[in-house]
Amino acid sequence: MKMKKIIGILLLGFMAVILVACGQKSAEEMIKTELKDSYTGYSKNPGYENPFNEGDDTLKFNKEERSITNSQGKKKYFAVLSEKDVPSDTKRVLKELEGDLKGTDNFTIIISREKNPTKKQSEATYQIALSDGGKTIRIFELRRNERDYGYYDFTGQAD
Repeated sequence: MKMKKIIGILLLGFMAVILVACGQKSAEEMIKTELKDSYTGYSKNPGYENPFNEGDDTLKFNKEERSITNSQGKKKYFAVLSEKDVPSDTKRVLKELEGDLKGTDNFTIIISREKNPTKKQSEATYQIALSDGGKTIRIFELRRNERDYGYYDFTGQAD
């Protein structure tokens, strides 16, 4: 009788772990199913690199070539950075952004002029946060160097 209870508890625990794991979307799944082709929105501050400008902008995502192009035609390629590859200083910034990221499907990207960028080719790191099935996007610059202005924080709606 005691053995049945132990096995039952272990089975329930195992099922809970499986359900949690199945509920989490991978970055690749989010890109395929939620990320839209174009978002129009605004950021008060520019990113350190193009295509992330201050003010009103439209960002176009080409999922096939993994690129982001702004309304001025400036393009960068992106690659998803796995959680284990996120540097510790970037993890600290993500911790600070936890409240903004809560309730979103989000993932970390690196950007570069090079197609299929590697971590070594990375020019910067950004966090993509999707909500409402991808209809709304927020893009956070994860660099935290000293400067006279704030960091890129784009909020946009799918076109």
